[in-house]
Amino acid sequence: MGETSYVGFLVAFMVDAAFLAGIPLAVATIVGLIVSIFQAVTQIQDQTLSQTVKITAIGFVLLTFGGMLVSPLMTSTTSLFDSIGTLGR
Repeated sequence: MGETSYVGFLVAFMVDAAFLAGIPLAVATIVGLIVSIFQAVTQIQDQTLSQTVKITAIGFVLLTFGGMLVSPLMTSTTSLFDSIGTLGR
């Protein structure tokens, strides 16, 4: 098997980690943009408002879609542990 199996698992883990982190990051970016536009329109100068709304949005996304976001990473981990005996040869 050699190094190609290791590289395949590493690439799979990196893609899964990017997917896991990318969805909440995209939500935080969109929510932050909306709150910033709202603050600019209404001239509210509270700096903690955007942080509070972003943290709440990220928490909602992780609680709602956390299982769906973690399942590819768990599948990759399970397949790695299942094939660990054949990778070492």
